[in-house]
Amino acid sequence: MDFLASLNTLTNGQLLFIGLLIFVAVLIFPHLIRRKNIQRCILEKTRKGEIIRPEDFAGKKQKLFFTHNAQSSEIEELLVKLKTYAFKHEMKIVFPGSFPYNGKNSTATMILIGKFGILLLNCFGFGGHIYLEESQRRFMQNMNDTIKEIPNPVRAMDQNMDLARLFLKGFDFSPIPVYSASVFTRQNVILSVPNDIRVFTRSDLMHWLETEPCFKEDNEVPVRMLANYFTESIKTARK
Repeated sequence: MDFLASLNTLTNGQLLFIGLLIFVAVLIFPHLIRRKNIQRCILEKTRKGEIIRPEDFAGKKQKLFFTHNAQSSEIEELLVKLKTYAFKHEMKIVFPGSFPYNGKNSTATMILIGKFGILLLNCFGFGGHIYLEESQRRFMQNMNDTIKEIPNPVRAMDQNMDLARLFLKGFDFSPIPVYSASVFTRQNVILSVPNDIRVFTRSDLMHWLETEPCFKEDNEVPVRMLANYFTESIKTARK
């Protein structure tokens, strides 16, 4: 009776606050603990050079959290970061980056152009856990208890670089260095891939741009002119 009497003396605001605390304790806090356990597991295996597999998260305590694929807003968030980076380093961003050449269109989402050359960026919105199977040829997605194959980012990168070199050669820009990378734009994606294949999360991509020596090179690329060529070609193709 004393407990019920105490409840009757509480205001609606106090009751709402207590309900919120219960909600956090029952639903949100265990979710955060699972996330922390998953991240610790990934960090430990990465340090040891071990391959991460879906079965690593098969236990009840390690079960992957429910998530979804990326939304357009997450690509826009990346674009804002890249524009800031480009402005800081006197570079240009071309967006959208699907340029045409000889009846084909690249699948590049955006293009970063600087004195170093050009970087073709392929954005993928898959969420959950992204990993390479044992053959190192198929990219897999483990999300919400479903595992399926997804498009191969490395294959897309190679195709886009080949197309970009042909495009540049048509404008007599063939000596310009061409790079390519892929980025998974989902904020909480878990990415388990080798470090040397240039497939990144958003934060890892920005770190790579800041630390990779090739982006600090001056290859005397006509940045503004080249950005205009790509932009006009893309606009003409979309008409």
